[in-house]
Amino acid sequence: MNRTRNIGLATVLLTILAGMPAGAVQITGGWTHADVGLQNEGDGIYLGVANEIAWDSRVFDAYYALEYVQKRGSQPTYFTDPVEGFTTADAEVTLHCLQPTVLIGARIPDLGFVPRIYTGMSIVLKVDEQWSDFPGQADLEWGYKNSDICGHLGASLGVGPVSVDFRFTQGFTGQLLEDNTPQPVAAKAEEGPEGSYVPEAGAKLSHYQLGLGFSF
Repeated sequence: MNRTRNIGLATVLLTILAGMPAGAVQITGGWTHADVGLQNEGDGIYLGVANEIAWDSRVFDAYYALEYVQKRGSQPTYFTDPVEGFTTADAEVTLHCLQPTVLIGARIPDLGFVPRIYTGMSIVLKVDEQWSDFPGQADLEWGYKNSDICGHLGASLGVGPVSVDFRFTQGFTGQLLEDNTPQPVAAKAEEGPEGSYVPEAGAKLSHYQLGLGFSF
């Protein structure tokens, strides 16, 4: 139900964005490296489409966008299985997110190339949460909230219609949820496998992204 609601909300937001005055359109895509509150950070992809907001300035600009972002990570976890018995493996997660975004930037014109810095805000809507197949019963399971608010800080360098973009994104609300309904498989399970980081419920998510943009 929450997933359907978030997809519907994203559709409404996209419709609103599409009805705003059109400027230069930019398509972006590339790589993400995310911290989702688990021991191991993970790599994914992102895709976005942005439309420039009309603004009579040679230095400042503004865009609204809709972006798809993958956020991945993994956590060493204890498992039990009736056949295999006691084992340790990585529980891997991929969060599929849509984020309506507004960005405000400043650029240096008339150089032949365009250096630009920008900042902005997004509403993040989780449309799917995928975990790897568990090799048995996990001693502790984790989950994520369905929405977040995040801020962006980035820089880009454009030559003609092509640009290279780097951005850091930080979530502002706690996202990691603990589900300790399964029974622990060992007394030490509450601390996780030896040497592993113990996640904290309410951890905030962040990620870096690096990619290319094309304007037309």
